[in-house]
Amino acid sequence: MIGRTYRLVGSPYDSGVPKAPAAARPRRRLKGPERRATLLDAARDVFGREGYHAASMEAVARRAGVTKPTLYDHFPSKRDLYLALIDADLETLRRRVGDALSAPTGNRERIRASFQAYYDFVDEHGPGFRLLMQEVVGADRDLRRRVGGVRANILAEVADLIVRESEGRLDPAHAETVALALVGMVETAAQQRDTSGDARARSESVDTLVRLAWRGITGLTEPGASRRTATH
Repeated sequence: MIGRTYRLVGSPYDSGVPKAPAAARPRRRLKGPERRATLLDAARDVFGREGYHAASMEAVARRAGVTKPTLYDHFPSKRDLYLALIDADLETLRRRVGDALSAPTGNRERIRASFQAYYDFVDEHGPGFRLLMQEVVGADRDLRRRVGGVRANILAEVADLIVRESEGRLDPAHAETVALALVGMVETAAQQRDTSGDARARSESVDTLVRLAWRGITGLTEPGASRRTATH
């Protein structure tokens, strides 16, 4: 009928009086550990992109979406933030490689899983890993001690695996030499071969390194290998 008006069901004008817009939901306040993780993620990005010396606390705070005073509440200085980031990334790498080397599988599978852990870490923490491995050269004593401690832990676990695989035919000193070569090989390959976002390329790279490493390990640990090495 002419003159009749209709209102949409659910319209804010149903009652004839405009409704006030719903209040915006307040942002959830992050707890201490969550806030710290967010700040470290931002620092990893900024330090990895700009390097330690060029990076600023202001840039990290801006990347994390917080004020500088909030950042300083958690980390009193840029060096404290940097060391905390190094510690966090080192612990992640140590845990992943350690879990791989202690898995209830055969030794070859453990070697492969540990290599895969390196590659995965590089892909997921690319800037942080390169920061860790490159800027630590010539860095201060604290950084060298931190990186050296984790490397020593990983080397010891790899050497122990090699000794077990040899069933006593390779002594710990030679096993440590082999472990040092393997860890250095994987670190270098993971840094130089960018496989981020390409799972197939990453898997192929790991497989190639495993074949090389395993042939070397079994060649050194098979019966008579130590005797042949000593005579050549």
